[in-house]
Amino acid sequence: MATIDQLDAAPRRTLALACGVFLTAGMILAGLGPALPQLALNVGYDIAALGWLFTAFSAGVVLAQFVAGAASGRFGLRPVLIAGMLVMSAGTLGVTLGASLAAVLACALLAGLGFGNVLAAGNVLVAGLYPARSAAVLNGANVFFGIGSVAGPAAVGLGGAWLGLPLASLWAGAALLAALAPAFLAGAARPPARAAGGAPAARPSAAMWLMGVLLLVYIGTEVGFGAWVTVYMISSARLAPPSAALVASGFWLALTVGRVLATLLGMRMSAAGLLLTSLLGLLAGAVLLNLSVGAAGWTIAAVLLLGLSCGPVFPTILALVTGAARGDGGTASLVLALGNCGGLVFPLVIGLLLSRYGPAAVAGLVLSTSGSTVLLVAVIRRLDGAAARAA
Repeated sequence: MATIDQLDAAPRRTLALACGVFLTAGMILAGLGPALPQLALNVGYDIAALGWLFTAFSAGVVLAQFVAGAASGRFGLRPVLIAGMLVMSAGTLGVTLGASLAAVLACALLAGLGFGNVLAAGNVLVAGLYPARSAAVLNGANVFFGIGSVAGPAAVGLGGAWLGLPLASLWAGAALLAALAPAFLAGAARPPARAAGGAPAARPSAAMWLMGVLLLVYIGTEVGFGAWVTVYMISSARLAPPSAALVASGFWLALTVGRVLATLLGMRMSAAGLLLTSLLGLLAGAVLLNLSVGAAGWTIAAVLLLGLSCGPVFPTILALVTGAARGDGGTASLVLALGNCGGLVFPLVIGLLLSRYGPAAVAGLVLSTSGSTVLLVAVIRRLDGAAARAA
């Protein structure tokens, strides 16, 4: 079996370019939150109204999955990825330059459409180039998204403090995405038409649709808790806002470390084993979160364990989906479309629970969703086993 070191230069170059794209996308996404005060000033609205920006962005991501599947089947993954980069770049610039709330939300939808195509085409492209080690390589590539997520808020803060331009990092990110597009066009390798030696694309099975449900629950939990973790720490552990923000940064840093560890473990473990291990860690973190409401030290430990366990989940599920779909981007996009719906619903639910019922209700929801992911994996493995015996 070939190792990464034995692979030729074209896939390595493609992987390097994809890492650059993921890093830049992570910087943009994580930078939007700290940029909200300046964006609110730009449009003359209270900052609370800008919360709809994330809803518009998430709606664009979901819609993009339907576009990405059909487009990748007709034009190929590289053109879809490049188009997504350019659309996300334009949408990001529009968000920063929009003079009205309607314009900002429209551009956020556009940026989400672009990111959705980057998410689908970029990950499926990388998985198709490295089918034997897709879980490890996808986790490694998504480490860079995590690095960008950690760097994005800091870049916004430094841009505001040093230059008086808090939106400068978003402008730089949009420019870098646009600059990487011609590099991808010239230097990226083409993946094989099918990862399974030309076999036809598989129709989504019951197990694959359950993978979509698993993604929905997981993405909703990660995005929802990650969006509200600062407020959760203020409410639960009585931390001052600056300290609570540091814990939020720790959550995303732990998530990135989890992906680094998964890159190493993915060379020795099966994707299914890595996924189950991560979800059991997520469940353990949720149990600790429930036991530590009101206790600052243990709550911080629970948040870090949740972040560490979250890290490998999305790339590993995607590796399993692309493998089951035999590299077919359309099938993978349908599963991603279902999964990304979690980002539309869960942040609203968690915000409502936190404001009306307090941190214990949020901890209880995280425990229930974490337990659900483990149960879903058990059902999926049972269905896969039954299908293998039937074959």
